[in-house]
Amino acid sequence: MTLPLLRQGNVYGDVSATVYMDGTVLFDRQSLIEHIAPLLSESGRIKFAAVLPGTPSVSVADAERAGVTLIYDSSELQVRVDRIDGTMVAAQALGEAVRFSLPATTLEPETFSAYLNMIGDMRVTDFRDFEKPAMILQGAMRYRGVVLEFDGGYDQALTGGGGFYRRQARLVYDEYQKQRRWTAGDLQLNGLSITSGTLLGGIAVEKGRRTFTGSTPLVQLGGQQVLLDRDSTVDVIVDGQQVERFQLNSGTYDLSRLQAQYGGRNAQLYVTDVSGRRQITSFDSYFNPSDLVAGETEYGAALGFVPTDFRAQPIYGHSPALSAYYRRGISNRLLLGGAVQAGDDVQLGAIEIISTPRTIPGRFEFSSAISTGRGTGYSLRGAYSLQFGYGIQGKQLSVSADYRSRNFSTLSDAIGFGRFRTFTLTANYGQQLSERTSLVVGGNWFEREGLRGTKLAFVDVMHRASRFRLTGGVEYGKDVFGRSFGARIALVVPFGQKTRAEAGYNSRRDDARLTLTRSYDDTVGSFGYDIAARNSDGMASVDGSATYIGNRFYSRFTTISSGNGFSRIDDRQDSRLQIGTSIAMAGNSIAVGRPVSDSFLVAKAHEALKDKQVVVGQSVDDGKVEAQSGTWGPAMDGRLNSYNRQSIQYDLKNGTEGYDIGTGVHTVNPPYKSGYKLVVGSDANISAYGFLYYQGEKVSLLGGTISAVDDPDFEPQPFFTNSAGRFATQGLRPGKSYRVELRNPDMMFTIHVPADTKSLLQLGDVTARPATGTQE
Repeated sequence: MTLPLLRQGNVYGDVSATVYMDGTVLFDRQSLIEHIAPLLSESGRIKFAAVLPGTPSVSVADAERAGVTLIYDSSELQVRVDRIDGTMVAAQALGEAVRFSLPATTLEPETFSAYLNMIGDMRVTDFRDFEKPAMILQGAMRYRGVVLEFDGGYDQALTGGGGFYRRQARLVYDEYQKQRRWTAGDLQLNGLSITSGTLLGGIAVEKGRRTFTGSTPLVQLGGQQVLLDRDSTVDVIVDGQQVERFQLNSGTYDLSRLQAQYGGRNAQLYVTDVSGRRQITSFDSYFNPSDLVAGETEYGAALGFVPTDFRAQPIYGHSPALSAYYRRGISNRLLLGGAVQAGDDVQLGAIEIISTPRTIPGRFEFSSAISTGRGTGYSLRGAYSLQFGYGIQGKQLSVSADYRSRNFSTLSDAIGFGRFRTFTLTANYGQQLSERTSLVVGGNWFEREGLRGTKLAFVDVMHRASRFRLTGGVEYGKDVFGRSFGARIALVVPFGQKTRAEAGYNSRRDDARLTLTRSYDDTVGSFGYDIAARNSDGMASVDGSATYIGNRFYSRFTTISSGNGFSRIDDRQDSRLQIGTSIAMAGNSIAVGRPVSDSFLVAKAHEALKDKQVVVGQSVDDGKVEAQSGTWGPAMDGRLNSYNRQSIQYDLKNGTEGYDIGTGVHTVNPPYKSGYKLVVGSDANISAYGFLYYQGEKVSLLGGTISAVDDPDFEPQPFFTNSAGRFATQGLRPGKSYRVELRNPDMMFTIHVPADTKSLLQLGDVTARPATGTQE
């Protein structure tokens, strides 16, 4: 059997061992040396291996003579390292934090891997005006830690007839243990909350927990501006309910109106772009979720050129620019940050302070920035939040204010809108009234020159029952809707785990909406849809989307029909169909599958398993698979998340049928954009069985080990007989020989596997010889 090796609560792997009825334990020598090595110094490892006997199996007494005392716990089926000779133990840092044991990775990425996503995009207006089909191309190549990734495609409508375009191309090198990433090419950079992200073409280095993410559909540019990287469906979610849906082309957008309508409430944007990427982001473009503990730092610095346009692809100017920021946790109660940006047209400096004082309850945030170039401008932000009580006694309060002067500008404003003076004030108070019912009171005040200001106050009560969720509230506002007072009600009813219906009405906005949604996942055969009807102040619309997940492709269809009231709902229709697939290579294995989001796995059956189909996923036991092999080659699972330890289950589609495919699960911790190759099964699929005799008597209830004579890939295994003297062993290869050794009394025999053996080898009656005698 295999026994976990423990030291002070930490697991250091599994050691092969043979446990006899009399309590004797023999360890596989090589397995013991390998897993105890992290506990020993370099000289200690040399001494331990030298003193241990050279036999395949060693005893507890042998290990103790070599300087390590082991204790076998029969009740827990584990082996504990009780003591190590002081001259052999590895040095440990005093005060070192206790580390929890993580499952060891059992599969490593290939040195070279690559993939290419190909997504066809077809659009039609009023079901008669067809645009020329477009193709989205996304891919990456990884070699020894360096990644080249590309995002672009072919679209004559987008490029004005030119055809091919580039959204992003960059080289990436990660130092994950140092939380640092180096990039060169088209860059999307983090920054302080008040300056938000920066787009540059050049080189950059970033450090921090936020660094190791791929590109997202939506990039926040500061102020109320965002950049949609590709055409997208954008849902506005308020308190968990969809209240708006937009079908938007790629480009920059101003969130001012949406923030004025929904500021102060639990509002989010749910973005699904045409390539299938999905993102949920807070409505507050200043929101920065990265808090740093004492001594932790994050920073970023980039040198390059600012894009002056971002329609089909980034077009860069000729003047260099610099963008850099730095944040540090001074203590667990104080965080400080600073940022600079410099170019021909903009020079900017910013500071950030986040504090949780001991004497005053709550969390305080303050940011300020000043810019020069096209006049002097400044931006200020302050926020206060307080949470007290837990459970049904929980309460929370938050207040934030933002001001941006007319001349304030960042590097990203070159591809945004004109500069406006803006002011936003939001406040929110929430309280649990009971285990299922909560109260939210809030309001917001928004002003921007050139637009009518808005003021809104509201009270909502939300109740969650086992079969529905009901929200009711009242609001008072001064804005474009004209009506000052109104009430709103929303009902969400789930039908099972995937399907739910929503209905809502807001009397002040004369806005009624009804939706039916079925979610989908990334398993083969999954299907989801979203159907919505809306009537808002005389404008009516019906929209829908459907998504199907196949083994080698995914497809998504969206359509919207709108008009002045439901009687003219067919005034305009816009529809879109995307079909996506990918081709991936890991090592020397190539596979076709659904588009890859980050890292991937290519899995195929060993040649000895002939036409067997491999299935992979994270829950293949319940029949839900993420990929399977077949006519079009190996299975390809493209949903592995980088720098996230995760398990991959694998199996044969119709069961193993006596084949040894291993544990059926691998643990991986993928680097960024990496590829894995998995060969399921092997030619070691022979099982041998028979009855063992020694000196004319059946050998009952005796144990030992089986090792290879001429099979270098065979690992020693435990061997035992039952009460009738019957034995069975597996994992043998045709044309190879194996030696079986038993003790008390010491005996041995050899198993010869004929080259033409299929899966079962019937040995019949086998006679063992004394261990010192002639082998047969």
